[in-house]
Amino acid sequence: MSNDNDFDLFESNIDDLLKLLKFDSNTYKHSMNVAQYSKKFTELLGDEVNINTIYYSGLFHDIGKIKVDSSILNKKSELKPEEFSSMMKHSQFGYNILKRTHMPKEMKFAAFFHHERWDGKGYPWHLEAGQIPKVARLISICDVFDALTSDRPYRKAYSIEKALNIMQNSKGQFDRELFKAFIDNLDSIIDR
Repeated sequence: MSNDNDFDLFESNIDDLLKLLKFDSNTYKHSMNVAQYSKKFTELLGDEVNINTIYYSGLFHDIGKIKVDSSILNKKSELKPEEFSSMMKHSQFGYNILKRTHMPKEMKFAAFFHHERWDGKGYPWHLEAGQIPKVARLISICDVFDALTSDRPYRKAYSIEKALNIMQNSKGQFDRELFKAFIDNLDSIIDR
């Protein structure tokens, strides 16, 4: 059971991490969206989890991008293989940042594993299916949805319909049950 000191440390960590996250306005906006979608999705699922933990897991899933060169983050064209390799390291960087905090382990897992894929073709560890923590599977769906439906430095936002089509055609990327629940509850998740 946590005490008041643990809560104070947690709040202090959040303030410090928010300052870091604001280094890049695109990443900050994306992270805010992922946090909101993840929170609403979890509430609709009725999972027995701490909703605040899910919210902050979504908020800080990309915190490792502070260690990625801004020229890569804001590149207006497709990344070269070596640039993509640098971008892929943000998962490890995020985990390394969060492991030094008093954040719940679920938040650390979300940062580390949100690019793992159900079929094992993700990164950094090529985990598959149930090996991937549920929080990371949930954050992954919200992360990809927001990335597709938001303007990026290299392209305009896709429509919701096109984004869902892209996600549905990415066979093997997502936990099928969670993805179906996401689609079934999409209007409530995004307040449409």
